Amino acid sequence: MSPRVLVVDDNHELADNLSELLQDEGYATLTAYSAERALELAAKEQFDIVLTDIRMPGMNGVELVKRLSAINERAIFLLMTAYSTDAMLGEALRAGVRAILSKPVDLRELLTRLPHGVVKVLVIEDDAQLAELLCEALSRHGYDVDSALSCGQARQKIAASPPDVVVLDVFLPDGNGATLAAEITGSGTIPVVLMTGYDADGAASLVQSLPSSSSRFLAKPFHTDSLLTALRELVAGREASA
Repeated sequence: MSPRVLVVDDNHELADNLSELLQDEGYATLTAYSAERALELAAKEQFDIVLTDIRMPGMNGVELVKRLSAINERAIFLLMTAYSTDAMLGEALRAGVRAILSKPVDLRELLTRLPHGVVKVLVIEDDAQLAELLCEALSRHGYDVDSALSCGQARQKIAASPPDVVVLDVFLPDGNGATLAAEITGSGTIPVVLMTGYDADGAASLVQSLPSSSSRFLAKPFHTDSLLTALRELVAGREASA
């Protein structure tokens, strides 16, 4: 099921535009033109994500987040503001807001902050500390994440419970990750994101041989947003071809 986003802004046109854009990306949306109306909707409607302006007449966005989090403690909150030095930014972060977006809101940036439906990601990385960091980051963005430390362990997990997307390192203790990626994408159902900081053992040519429609490549070190964008593109492509 698609996550439901509650969009709150006293600018009616902006709120409507954001709702339409999110619907085009597969999200279900509710729209409120005030914090008070948002609370009325939240009392009778389910929501997973709240995207709200900070400065609105009456109740501000930070206070709204505090009130809504008491209704749904599992919800994800994102704030929007046109004021880069807004005095309420610190209070907003302390209230548990995931991100604060500058107006006008960049849709690409917004989408990297939003979770999708229940998408299963398998992270294959032999560096246990890095694997844990990646899993934590993806979990915070709504993904259902598991990990494997080797090719062998990954094959067992894929056979037992196929993920929707695989994120894997090129260099693994028992094999070449690019070769494993070719094996995975060869099934035609599981896209992959490859990552590496080196080019050896023919990794580059193997990576380039993978179909662009079902693979992405990230050079280490990379920003989490780059990984989130790659996953979003691959998941969208998989859903479109389903």
